[in-house]
Amino acid sequence: MKVDRVPLLICVILVFTCVGFAGSLAITNSDFSAVPIACPGYAYQSNVDDCGGSPPQQNFNGTPGFGWTIGPYNVGLTNSNGFNSPPFIGLPFSQALFLQNAQPSAYQAIAGFSAGFNYMLSFYLGSRYYDNGTIDGNQTVQAKVDGNLLGTWVLTSFTPFTLENVSFSVSTGGVHTLEFDGITPGDHTAFLSGVSITPTATPEPASMILVGTGVLGLAGMLRRNVSL
Repeated sequence: MKVDRVPLLICVILVFTCVGFAGSLAITNSDFSAVPIACPGYAYQSNVDDCGGSPPQQNFNGTPGFGWTIGPYNVGLTNSNGFNSPPFIGLPFSQALFLQNAQPSAYQAIAGFSAGFNYMLSFYLGSRYYDNGTIDGNQTVQAKVDGNLLGTWVLTSFTPFTLENVSFSVSTGGVHTLEFDGITPGDHTAFLSGVSITPTATPEPASMILVGTGVLGLAGMLRRNVSL
């Protein structure tokens, strides 16, 4: 019996294409600009909106489209006009998260992960353009997924926004939580924006075994049909 092998070949190609070239995961408000800063320049996260306070405060958490949960203290948003932030010129964002002292964090649950796949976390990180010996940009930032440490970045004052990358994998598919923390006690500030997570081309061996099993099954079907 004559069998058209083209459909089977197309299936094999599609399997490997899906494995190798899946798109970036959807991160809500990846550039921290979905909610405009109501106060001039910057605002700390608070349960109240008070631009006349010292410091200025705004409730970002829970605002439609914000996506992140930030807190509990010494964390907020800034633009290029406030808070001694690094220059924003030529960068793909107009607002950034700031992490100050040893308590601030920002986290978000992100869907769409595939079990066994490798991923690349990318984000822009910089420090405060100020240093008087007490108030500065000497902050240390950590990135985590589900509480597991991905990387640690030790910053010094006057560090421009720099694109950072770190690879990681997940053992289960579905939803995982991305988190950024500032860990240095004192008035030390880092800035972060432009977050993305992209699958890399090669999944973990367990996923490749599953794909290989499927391909062998297709080959077996082809052999059986040809012999009829």
